[in-house]
Amino acid sequence: MLAARWHGRYDIRVEDVVPRVPRDDEVLVKVHWCGICGTDLEEYRAGPLIIPTDEPHPLSGRMAPLTLGHEVVGEVVRAARDGTGPAVGTRVVPDVVNGCGQCWWCLRHEEGLCPSVCVPGQQDDGGLAQLMIAKARTCVSVPPGLPMETAVLAEPAAVAVRAVRKVPEIIGAVTLVVGGGTIGQLTAQAVLAAGAASCWLVDPSEYRRRFAEAHSSVRACSPGDLDAAVADLGAPGLDVVFECSGADGQLTRSFDLVRPGGLVVAVGLGSGTQPVPLPALVLGERRLVGSAAHLWDADVAQAVRLLADGRLDAADMVTHQIPLQDLVTVALPLLSQPDPEVLKIAIDCR
Repeated sequence: MLAARWHGRYDIRVEDVVPRVPRDDEVLVKVHWCGICGTDLEEYRAGPLIIPTDEPHPLSGRMAPLTLGHEVVGEVVRAARDGTGPAVGTRVVPDVVNGCGQCWWCLRHEEGLCPSVCVPGQQDDGGLAQLMIAKARTCVSVPPGLPMETAVLAEPAAVAVRAVRKVPEIIGAVTLVVGGGTIGQLTAQAVLAAGAASCWLVDPSEYRRRFAEAHSSVRACSPGDLDAAVADLGAPGLDVVFECSGADGQLTRSFDLVRPGGLVVAVGLGSGTQPVPLPALVLGERRLVGSAAHLWDADVAQAVRLLADGRLDAADMVTHQIPLQDLVTVALPLLSQPDPEVLKIAIDCR
């Protein structure tokens, strides 16, 4: 099969490889589409960041070179030998958060916090390939009415769903999403789908602001207009701020924006550290929570349902569809350019 494999910084090769034989509890998936995530791009430009290079990962036994890609949708072509999971022909979104199954976190169904967590595309072979091996029991079925070209957004949508689940008082909340990339757009829509009273999205790109307003009831503004927009809300102000950009200074800015007693959900992952203003945190009794690794049954399954019933209007978020063979020559250069009209690039692996 063809697979896009990371060999080193600025060294990704689409090459012919032989997939390993699936274990008894694994399925073999024919990949239809695989989205490119910011983590894929960062491994290309600045890696190794997460990819093991010095010794094999303790769970997967894999190290570079390995196949990238964790935003996957495809069709089962070989079922699990132990009888678990979907049958041959089932369209699935393979979950990509695998824990050891034995540690304190895994026993609490918090596999994303497992000290040995293994994500295909990062610590194991992923889905930027014609075939992918996945855990059978954590594959989520794609309903008949959901196009595969939209279902490829299930993994980033699961990130949004999990971020919203971190807010127990979301119903009736006044909210703001910082950052209008794919995750920010999906988070803003998931916030409204969960029952928030309103949601603003702030982004410097006019294209992304127009996209947000065209696809939901989100109101959008530029960073320069944000203070005035928040002031117009009146007391008490913003209940929740979702920081989805990871940009320098935005976490501190979120504390300036959220009301006393409010909540900041950190979703964006920047490259460095950001200060947290202790007076705003302590004296204002504001709260800060991180959100990252999704669960297949609580987050991925819900993301698929929201995409299927249209509560997440995500079809147009895939702005580019590029064949696997052109990943290095077309897709990666496109992502590397500061083009505001690129949201999600989906790679055609069929």
